[in-house]
Amino acid sequence: MILGWITGIIGIVAAVWGYRLYQEKNELAARLAGQERQMQHQREQLSNMTSLLKMKILQARLNPHFLFNSLNSIQYFISMDDRKTSLQYISRFSAFLRKMIHYGDEVSIHLQDEADLIKDYLVLEQFRFPDRFEYNIDLPEALCLEDIPPFLTHGLLEEALYKGVLHLGKEEKGKISVALRSKGGSLELEVTDNGVSGAFSPGMDERAVLFNHRIEQFNALNLRQIQLEQRSAVTTGNGRLNRAVITIR
Repeated sequence: MILGWITGIIGIVAAVWGYRLYQEKNELAARLAGQERQMQHQREQLSNMTSLLKMKILQARLNPHFLFNSLNSIQYFISMDDRKTSLQYISRFSAFLRKMIHYGDEVSIHLQDEADLIKDYLVLEQFRFPDRFEYNIDLPEALCLEDIPPFLTHGLLEEALYKGVLHLGKEEKGKISVALRSKGGSLELEVTDNGVSGAFSPGMDERAVLFNHRIEQFNALNLRQIQLEQRSAVTTGNGRLNRAVITIR
């Protein structure tokens, strides 16, 4: 009888002890899982910060050549004693520079702001190359508040200019069209031009590499994914054109 009681007590103690060990094991596993999630979150934050920093560095490297060209243009207008053009160019360049500085720290800006940057940039280039090209920007009002990385179209515009329309003969006028639209749930930024296909322009290949790296770093942030379709010749209802497309999914 006593032996049975003792055996029962031992069984109860063993069960309680086993349950306690089971609880402690689960609590330890939960704590370890929580620590692992926290460490994973910290690793992701560090990775995102690294990608963001790389993207900022690449973005900063894309712009200096344009600034130098603009300063050279100001010097040229002054040397030609063209006071009116000099003042107009300086005013527009200063406004554009303020926008570049303002948007330089942003990960994304509204599509309307990007369209304004496109216009400002192309107007400045028209000052430098008068009567060489015209442009058109098509942005539906419904897309104005969509977000994209700042200066995303800048590389495509440079290619359209320096590898395309500026190589046309004097009797031909360049045309650059920028279309920003929604397509199948994605944003599509299309730049077309009627210029020469694949003409050589000093420094453009290096800038294209920087542009591609910048897209890679943005994609590494796991925000929206950007896909680039490189500038190439296509045949349309308007004849032969060069076309480059950025798709943001």
